[in-house]
Amino acid sequence: MGFSASAVVVIFTASIIYMATMFYPLGDMAFHQVQEAKKNSNDMWNEKLNTKIVITKWEGNSITVFNNGSIPLNSSKIDVIINGLFKSSPSYTVNPTGVWPPRTSIDVNIGTGSGKVKIITENGAADYYSLP
Repeated sequence: MGFSASAVVVIFTASIIYMATMFYPLGDMAFHQVQEAKKNSNDMWNEKLNTKIVITKWEGNSITVFNNGSIPLNSSKIDVIINGLFKSSPSYTVNPTGVWPPRTSIDVNIGTGSGKVKIITENGAADYYSLP
């Protein structure tokens, strides 16, 4: 093997080592980002699976919603759909607002006395009720 062949082998070896030092941190960072995304996804699914709400009663324009799950919810972050139409926050009121612990109820004043009502929590758990 002549000098030029040896030089080519040295250059190729050095370039492979250089490329490895450039691409390893990128691959490692991408791996950690994927692992973090999987962890976040699993946490969200765990929250959703441990969340259950039940509409227990209806009186006048107010319905009572029971947190039957095992995690606390935020009652000010619920969504209300009445007869297929999304209602924004000023058109309904929630009492009490804030932290909604498990095994407690909130009252949602929806302002109507007929149709179908669907209550959706911040992580997607929902229940619906048909008003007379």
